[in-house]
Amino acid sequence: MTEMDLTSRMLHLRQIPVAALLPPPVLRKIAGALRPRTFEDGAIVLRQGAPLDAMYLLTDGTLHLDKDGRPFSDLVAPQTVGFLPIIARLDTPYDATAKGEARALELDTDTLLEIFDDHFELTAATLRYIAERLYFELRELPESMLGIPPADMGPIPAHPIDLVERILLTRRISGFATANVNALAVLARQVVEARPAAGERIWSEGDASGRVLFLVAGTIRCETSDGRAFTYGPGTGVGGLEAIAERPRWYTASAATDVVGFWGETADLVDLFEHQPRMAMDFIAMLARAQLGLLARKSTLGRDPLAAARDVSRLGAVKVGA
Repeated sequence: MTEMDLTSRMLHLRQIPVAALLPPPVLRKIAGALRPRTFEDGAIVLRQGAPLDAMYLLTDGTLHLDKDGRPFSDLVAPQTVGFLPIIARLDTPYDATAKGEARALELDTDTLLEIFDDHFELTAATLRYIAERLYFELRELPESMLGIPPADMGPIPAHPIDLVERILLTRRISGFATANVNALAVLARQVVEARPAAGERIWSEGDASGRVLFLVAGTIRCETSDGRAFTYGPGTGVGGLEAIAERPRWYTASAATDVVGFWGETADLVDLFEHQPRMAMDFIAMLARAQLGLLARKSTLGRDPLAAARDVSRLGAVKVGA
């Protein structure tokens, strides 16, 4: 490979939002592992239900996606396909077929996961990318698709919650179910208990983010300026997406009932992830599965699942990939 070849691949990578956040040494490592591929018109690039051996950075042309035998969407260069299901630890969720000749750079799954293991910068960039993408996707959804049902957190003590109780409760929070006890103990020491009373405003739309409320009891009512309303119940990290994405609050949140939760600082969470790579990748997998589930649901409703992300991409906020 010539230096010009490597430079060209690095420039292609820079068009992808995750890679754009990476320092040059990590970008060079990924670029050096990319292999050029050319797909003729009608060639099957990915097959639904099959294990994902690689992801592809489309550099020229279009891929048509089908899911369950129905049209799903189209991907045009420069976009990626395969990245989300790999980090979600899922088999391929759709067929991808070349529309006309298509060129791509291929990165095999094992190499991608090795780079995640060796370079936390890639983990941090991926975390922010998916959080930002979900943040913009959620803002576009109808009221009926917003909110998260409550999880069973068990009895919540009336007294201040001690360390052991915090560890047991945080394990029931979405995204932390598989975390080891040492990681949960660190998290439990970092968070601050909060008990907002019914009717108390927690934040207003447009407020700066930077922390998340891990909800363990009660219900939070959320309202947007355009009139949509939805609720979050126990087991949810309320406000986590915008905090990780470093975006302002997109809804006003108030305690619909008396609430018990733990405030966590985003910076502390990211620092914990750096020292607990398995916990970080489990959390990223949870977000990626949520993103893929959201795309599939939009498709069943007759909507182009990638349309909102394309609109956001044109605004320079985040680019779409699948």
